[in-house]
Amino acid sequence: MLEINPYLDEIEISVIRKISEACTKYKNISGDKCLINLTIGEPDLPQPKIIKEDVANYIVEAKLGYSQLGGIIELREEIAKYYKDKYDIDIKADEIIVTVGSTEGLSTAIKTVVLPGDEVIAPLPIYPGYEPLIIMAGAKLVKVETKDDGYELTVEKLKEFVNKKTKAIILNYPSNPSGVIISKKNRDDILNFAKENNLYIISDEVYSEIIFEGEHNSFLQNGYRENVILVNGFSKSHSLTGWRIGYLISSKKLRDYLLKVHQYTVTSASIISQKGALVALNKCSCIDEQIGIYRERAMKVYSRLKEAGVSAIKPKGAIYIFVSIGEGNSLEFAEKLLESERVAVVPGVAFGMDNFIRLSLVSDLDELLEATDRIIEFINSPRV
Repeated sequence: MLEINPYLDEIEISVIRKISEACTKYKNISGDKCLINLTIGEPDLPQPKIIKEDVANYIVEAKLGYSQLGGIIELREEIAKYYKDKYDIDIKADEIIVTVGSTEGLSTAIKTVVLPGDEVIAPLPIYPGYEPLIIMAGAKLVKVETKDDGYELTVEKLKEFVNKKTKAIILNYPSNPSGVIISKKNRDDILNFAKENNLYIISDEVYSEIIFEGEHNSFLQNGYRENVILVNGFSKSHSLTGWRIGYLISSKKLRDYLLKVHQYTVTSASIISQKGALVALNKCSCIDEQIGIYRERAMKVYSRLKEAGVSAIKPKGAIYIFVSIGEGNSLEFAEKLLESERVAVVPGVAFGMDNFIRLSLVSDLDELLEATDRIIEFINSPRV
């Protein structure tokens, strides 16, 4: 075979996808226990009907052409208005890029600011999609243990890992997989530290709208705009996973560079998906009902685990629960759980923590509680 990019040899297919695909052989097997798949973090709540209806009409009536570079102006203005109304942050349309999902946004951000030989710091547990992008940039991901600080990154811990190679900090609050949110103090301390040390913060806030307890403390703050690239999207808040629509927010100067990477990677996001996102903001910005459903699922599953003496991180947001399995191999645990109890979960090793498993809260409550009972039984079984 001809030579390929050598960095690809350091990358494996996601463990999440491997376990999800392993479920297929159990789908049609009869027995007392049906398969319950809690792997992929794809919301099961329906997409708002009005989005589909309005976009269907648009498809029929409009000419479907290329989008304006960086995203249609109406959507970018609406995103700016949303951040002003909700977070009192001053943003202009020319500081926003509409992306093909938040994943393309992350890729664009990393390609723009991370160079070969750089180091990027991230707190554990960490979403597994970050490291491959950093490796492909020729850089190194530095993982920081946060257990002693309630799984929040602190400046004190950050200082232990920053050196002359450090280029950026990548953060994800509310966290996938733990559901932890970051405090205002820790957020402000990290912002100040990044500014003083000329570091970028790539803040993945795709779960920012799904908060159960406390408030979302965005890293996109007035006075720190030169250091922060915010990544967000509509997949989790409005169940628009298949629409592949997200966005980046940065300073205007940095946005000019991000736009070059974005343009020569994807040209632009689908005009159809952009119209869907515009309807989501204009007509479906309140998602209190959806948050209430996720909150009830999270708290009841957490309580069931706690009553059974199974340790888990209490989620304050997002759509997951991170459950401790004690000492052991989380991939082996997940494989045996699937085989024995027909429950599919994600091994914690995917997130850099081999003594945990992740449960996605994207099934109805009865099914989630049934899965939880099976997991409890399996943990307490002498087979483990």
